[in-house]
Amino acid sequence: MDYALLLSSFDREHGHRSWPRQRLLHECLRWAIRDGTLAPGTRLVATRTLAADLGVARNTVLYAYEQLASEGFVVPDKRGTVVATLATGAPRRKAAPVPQAGL
Repeated sequence: MDYALLLSSFDREHGHRSWPRQRLLHECLRWAIRDGTLAPGTRLVATRTLAADLGVARNTVLYAYEQLASEGFVVPDKRGTVVATLATGAPRRKAAPVPQAGL
């Protein structure tokens, strides 16, 4: 997978050059997972490798991977980070409990 090409394709299609790089990478990877470019079970490239390939700090890649994990798009395992199987094409977040006034 050519992540630099994926990132430039995402940027051309969505035009978010003003976003910070970490958000741009996060949104790009999420987009690729949702549209099937990165299929469930696909192992993402190591953070150091991707950072070097894209010319960004490793923390930029770590942030993107951590955000994807918190949203359920990827799952860390012993050998790296793997694209999760999404039941509905998008992860479901638990709704925050609504405080009940007057009870």
